[in-house]
Parts: sequence; C-alpha cells; structure tokens
Amino acid sequence: MSVRKRTWKNKDGSITTRYLYDYFSNGTRKRISFDHKPTIKELAQIEDTVSKNPYFKEAINEYLNTHCKLHCKDSTIETYRNYTDVALKPLYIYKVKDFKRQHAERYILNLLESYSPKTVNNILTYLKSFFNYLLEIKIISENPIKKIKAAKLKKSEVKALTYEQMQSFIKHAKNKPFWVYVFFMTILKQGLRISECIALEWSDIDFKKQKMSINKQYYRYRITPTKNYETRIIDIPDSLLELLKKLYKTKTSELLFNSTLINGKHVNVNNMRERHFRSIINEVEEELDLDLDDITPHCLRHTHATYLLQNGVPVIAVSRRLGHRDCKTTLNIYNHCMPTDNEKIINLLNSISTGTKTGTKKTKTLARQRRGVRVV
Repeated sequence: MSVRKRTWKNKDGSITTRYLYDYFSNGTRKRISFDHKPTIKELAQIEDTVSKNPYFKEAINEYLNTHCKLHCKDSTIETYRNYTDVALKPLYIYKVKDFKRQHAERYILNLLESYSPKTVNNILTYLKSFFNYLLEIKIISENPIKKIKAAKLKKSEVKALTYEQMQSFIKHAKNKPFWVYVFFMTILKQGLRISECIALEWSDIDFKKQKMSINKQYYRYRITPTKNYETRIIDIPDSLLELLKKLYKTKTSELLFNSTLINGKHVNVNNMRERHFRSIINEVEEELDLDLDDITPHCLRHTHATYLLQNGVPVIAVSRRLGHRDCKTTLNIYNHCMPTDNEKIINLLNSISTGTKTGTKKTKTLARQRRGVRVV
C-alpha cells in the first residue's frame, strides 16, 4: 500500500493535485483518489476493508514497498524484485495463511530443477524474511518455511594467481595504457572489489598519510554503500603510491579511473573485465602455457589475501584490509590456503615439559650435571 502525490497543469493553466492510494484486496489492485493528503484515520478505514488473508502477490509487494525500502539497500531490493518477477509467480495462487510447509517444499524442489543451489538458497532466505515480516505484523501465526534447510552447496576453493602467474600478470599489465595498469594494480595491492575500485575518487586518497578510504562502490551503474555498509581505511604500499601520484598528474575529473569516452563518468565494468583484463590474462596464458579461463578481476582480490596469509600476515589484519565483517568470514573463504607448519608445531610441543619423574639415562645425567653433581 502506498500514497503518491500527483500534480499536473490543466489546459486552462490551473494546477491540480491529487493523492493516489494504491492497495490490494483479494488479489486485485485498487486505487482511491483524494483531493487532500489522506489522514491516518482515513487510511485505516480503507485497510479495515482489506482481506486479513491476502494473496501472496499483494503481500510480497507490500513487503517490498514498505519494510524493504526502510531496511534494505537499493541493490538488495532490486535483487528481490527480480526474484519476485521471475521465480515467485507459482506462489501467487496461494493466500499467505493457506501456504503450508509442504507447499514450500514442493516449490523448492521445482526451483532446484531450474536454478543453481546458491540461487535457490538466496530465494529461500528472501522468503524466510518475508514470512518473518508477516509473523511480526501478525498476519500469520507461524513461519511455514522456518525449518526448511538450505540446499547443500559444493564447496569450491577461491581462484587465485600463483606467485609466478602474478608476476607475469604485472609484467603484461605494464604494457597496457597506464591508467589500466594502475587500475589492476590497485585491486591487486589493496585487495579491492572491482566495484570499489571503479568508485574511487581522489578525495579518498591521502598522499601524506599514505592511506586509502574505501567508503562506496559503483554497483549496477550507480554509487551505493560498500557491501557491509562500513568504511575501511587501509595503508597504501610505496610502489602503488608512486603509481597513483603519477596518475594524479593526468587527472581530468574527481574520479581516479575516468571513462575515456565521457569525462567525469565511471569506467564500464564489463569493458574492464572483458576487454582489458581478459587481454592481459590471454598474454599470461600464452607466456606460461596455461588455461586461465576461470580467472576474473575478483581473483586479484583473492590473490592479495592468499599472498598475505601464506606469508604469515595475521588473519585479523587481512580481514580488515578486505573489509570483512569479522575474521570468521576470512577464515571460511581462505582456510585452505593457510600455511601449516607441522614440524614447527611438533617442535613447540616437544619443548613443553611433561613434569614426569621418569626419563632416559641421558636426560637424568644432563640434569645432574646442571645441578653441579659430579657424574662418575
């Protein structure tokens, strides 16, 4: 349900303003027009006529237009709308109070025939939050899909470049336009998402303190908050700082990476992936005689994290650079590449005294010598 204000100019020059109230009743969309802004009492009188057991379609649209607008990012709402338009139509035949667990299970099984388990799990999460919302506003008395478990996913290791592949990538990136080279070095050396790199502005760079502020991303052709809504400030290595200073001398807009076609416009993400990045990877493949078709720009972020972890950088430090909510996320993603020094573990454990009275003749002799006892 929503109230929209509409104002238009008539042929005689007069101005007309109307307030349109859209709502659903028994699966049918209805509209009432007011010549004044409707009061809470007037809206309540209309809502009293609305079914207390709405159809799925009207309830899900209400959820998107009210609750989600207040509590979700624009990108999340857009994803939910896509799920609603494409995947939820089979549920429109149900009224929400009549929707049972067995209906949900059959629906999920049908989804698994057409969509990947990950997508199905995302839809399931969306539906669970929707039914929790209905539970909170007391439309239903229990969540019918609360106990439905997510589909099992095949655990796949992150794709990262080896040290040799990374060096080859850097070598071939240097032969590209300078700004392209700096773009991919920024992702690699700062561990950024490609959307965060595209959104960077010169105001995000503190050359004196050698810091970079990651506070936004360019996602689906607009600026949005970072993935976890938080700002992270990370150090810039000397080698990258010199590249950024050189790039700054060619500055034409507030953006670090400006579109070559329109000044002040962000670079196109598909162009960076399919044209520039793929061109570099093709040259790496040719040089090293490898197949790297599954390597994407995001793998540079994985390479950044993997390289640091394998060289002993603490997980908490890597987690902060990546902008993860906590170390658990970092460990879940990169656990397979954490170094394991079994020999060091055993040596440390062997160094712990057990406190037992027994021992070899050699160790007893050494102990007596340390106490100053003459050994014959």
